[in-house]
Amino acid sequence: MKTTLSAVRRLAYVLGIACAGFAAVASAAQQKVQLGVPPIGDYIAVYVAYDEGIYAKHGLDVTLHPIGISSLTTAGLLSKSLDVAALSVPDTIQAVDSGIDLVTFAGLGVLAAENEGGTRVGVVAPPDSKIQSAADYKGKTVGVPALGGLLHIMFQHYLGQNGVSYEDVTFIELAVPSHFDAIKSASVDAVVTVDPMLVRLVNTKAGKQVVSLNGTVPPKTLTSIIASTRDYAQQNPKVVEAMRNALDEATELSITDHEKTRAAMVKYLKLPAPVAATIDMPLTLETGISVEQMNWWRDVMREQKLIDGRTDLSKTILP
Repeated sequence: MKTTLSAVRRLAYVLGIACAGFAAVASAAQQKVQLGVPPIGDYIAVYVAYDEGIYAKHGLDVTLHPIGISSLTTAGLLSKSLDVAALSVPDTIQAVDSGIDLVTFAGLGVLAAENEGGTRVGVVAPPDSKIQSAADYKGKTVGVPALGGLLHIMFQHYLGQNGVSYEDVTFIELAVPSHFDAIKSASVDAVVTVDPMLVRLVNTKAGKQVVSLNGTVPPKTLTSIIASTRDYAQQNPKVVEAMRNALDEATELSITDHEKTRAAMVKYLKLPAPVAATIDMPLTLETGISVEQMNWWRDVMREQKLIDGRTDLSKTILP
C-alpha cells in the first residue's frame, strides 16, 4: 500500500511539473501587444475584449495604454511605444496624407442613422440659448474636442451644407470631459459633442441639443478604426489577424450584451452608472471598412483645406 501511495505521489508530482511547463509554454505563446486607446464610446469593443479575456483567447497579451490627446496616438505608433491603436478616421487620413505610412485592419464605430438608437453626435447649447439654425452660429464661440478632428469636421460640414462659412465661427478646443462644465457655466455658446456626454448634458438638463449631426452624413459613416504602421503589420501578420478576430468577437458581444457594454463604460470611460444606464443600446459598432467610407471623409477634409487629399486610401486598408 505504501508503495502504491508513493507511486501516486510521484505521478502527481510529475504531472504537476508537466502542467506548469504547459502553462509556461502557453504564456510564452501569447504575443505581447501595446494597444493605445482613448476613453471614447466608439472604442468600447476594445475595452470589452480586454475585460472579457477575448484577446488572450486569440493568443494576444494586450496592454492597454489610455490616450488623452489624439495627436499623441500616431506619435506612439511611429516611436514604437504603441504597436496598434484606436484612431478616428480623420486622424488616420491626416497622418496618411502627410506621408505617414499607416494601415487599418478593423473598424470600430459607425454613426447611427437619424432617429435610431446608437451613438449620437450633436451640438448642445445652454438651456436658454437662442440658437436655432446654422445662421445663428455666426459670431458665436463653439467648443470642439479637437481642432481639425472628427467632430469639428462634421460641424463645419453641417455649416457648409446650410450656406454658412465656418470662418464666421470661433472654435476653441475643449476635451469632451469638460463639455459639461463649459455648457453649465455658459463659457461657450455651444459644444459639438457625442454620447455619452451628449446624453448626460441633455438628461440632466444642463444643456439642450440644438442640432443632430447624425442626419448630415451618409448612413453608417465610419468614425473609428484600428491602425498600425505598415511595417508592424507586415512583420506581425498573425497579430493583425488575431486582433481582427478578437475585435469581431468583442464587437458582437458589445452589441448583444448591454450589461457588459455598460460595465465597460463605467470602468473605462469613467461614466457614473446611472448615466451609462441611459445610453441607447445597441451601440452602432462595425468591424468592416470600405474605401467609400474612407473617401467620404477625404473629400470633406479636402473641401475644408485640411489635407491635399491625393492619397489612394484603398492602399491603407489591409485585406
